Amino acid sequence: MNFSKAKEYIVSRLLKELPKNLFYHAAHHTFDVVKQAQTIGKSEGISNNEMFILLTAAYFHDAGFLFKYQFNEPEAVMLAREVLPEMEYVQEEIEEICKIILATDIKVQPNTLLEKIMCDADHDYFGREGYSQTADNLRKELEEYGTSFEDKEWLEVQINFLEEKHQYYTETSKLSRIPNKNKIIAALKVALINSI
Repeated sequence: MNFSKAKEYIVSRLLKELPKNLFYHAAHHTFDVVKQAQTIGKSEGISNNEMFILLTAAYFHDAGFLFKYQFNEPEAVMLAREVLPEMEYVQEEIEEICKIILATDIKVQPNTLLEKIMCDADHDYFGREGYSQTADNLRKELEEYGTSFEDKEWLEVQINFLEEKHQYYTETSKLSRIPNKNKIIAALKVALINSI
């Protein structure tokens, strides 16, 4: 596999072609996910080959936004299947990358360690400083694409998502992110009480 060629290709497209009104799913989100995937992957002790598979998936995971907003993961998979053979990725590697990308859909349960690392990297910000700014960017983006929230409703949506729908899968993320995630949930609950 020619990882540097794949990276160069997708970074160029994300920077040039992503819609300007993606305030959350812009290229900076992809770069953050790549960085977190690398950090978690190292901590989880994956091999060099696994790291290249994981990072390729991380670079491509939101490439579907180049084509459409809703249900974009299959679009990212189609693009990966189309271009990665030209970058010397073999079929087995491409299929693994596609499964990792599809695991980032919140309705999908990650199975392999690489899928779990990818999901944790994608939602790493749920447990770190700067959460509220990132969440505000997501709210602004959702409004651009037709889903708006009252302040109280937005607080409820976040609390429900963080408490009921989201979980960290790797030991690395559980140890490093859950304590702060719990503080964020507590702060959101205080804000909700104050908004009533």
